[in-house]
Amino acid sequence: MSVRSPLLPIVVSTTQLIGRTRPSYEVLLQTISATRTSTGLTVQAVLDENEYPTGRTLTKAERAALLQRVERDDFHGEWNYTIAPHDPGQEPPVEQEQAKAPPIPAEATFLLTHPALTGMSREQFDQLVQELEPCRRILAEAEREKRKGINRRGYNPGAGYLDHRHRVLVAVLHHRNTVTLTLAAQLLGRVPTSLNYHAHRTKPLLAFASPGIAAALASPRRTHPPRTIDALQNAIADHESNIKSGSS
Repeated sequence: MSVRSPLLPIVVSTTQLIGRTRPSYEVLLQTISATRTSTGLTVQAVLDENEYPTGRTLTKAERAALLQRVERDDFHGEWNYTIAPHDPGQEPPVEQEQAKAPPIPAEATFLLTHPALTGMSREQFDQLVQELEPCRRILAEAEREKRKGINRRGYNPGAGYLDHRHRVLVAVLHHRNTVTLTLAAQLLGRVPTSLNYHAHRTKPLLAFASPGIAAALASPRRTHPPRTIDALQNAIADHESNIKSGSS
């Protein structure tokens, strides 16, 4: 079933409600339904008892998915349109910036999320990503408001796009200094300046980590981070060797 907007905006007179305190829904519905115009317009009013949480911010992908379901009329399409029902099985459209960016190798993500580099287990890192998601949405909305009216002609973010998970990852790696961003960029298929940008933009969000994860982030920064893949693998091997020797 589709939902259709009214052809014209309706203004309901409230003169019938004067003198009443806290009118019931039934009175309100009757008042709205009594609206008539000289050209023959009639109104049907129905009480919608569904719950609609407030304060939720749609992502760019969600907004794009919604717009794909909107069919606008030729006559004042900004007022008159049909919205098709949501299909849970339909995949949301890929954001334009993400579509331009090359995919990140899964083995690179697995390597860089090693506990020797992040200071936490991969399960804890996944938890951190989830914890910071609401903060990311607030930051993204603030950035969108800031960019309104700015001419972005020639802007090509494709090579620098990072999803939320990898933004948190580079922020953690930069915060702990366990690998250079140049090496991380080489593994992730991005440019170092882009990783540096995302690391500095995301690092303030680490302050909202839960106490257990915050303790791992509070460890001292490494003085000489690995700069080559061989040095990185040696650092991981030393970490695993120390764990094994400590448990024996």
